[in-house]
Amino acid sequence: KIKEFYERLYVKKGAKKSIIATSRKMIEVLYTMIRTGNLFDSMPEEALNRKLAQYGLM
Repeated sequence: KIKEFYERLYVKKGAKKSIIATSRKMIEVLYTMIRTGNLFDSMPEEALNRKLAQYGLM
């Protein structure tokens, strides 16, 4: 998700602004993780299981 965010911004705003915006987003995620005590989960478990089943890994 972070990579997609960066790539989407890169096309519109250029490299420098994309790097700053992506860094800020990562800091926000980190701050939320520290504040709530939850770990980062980029893919919900059910979506992960679907993807694993799709590739025959489950």
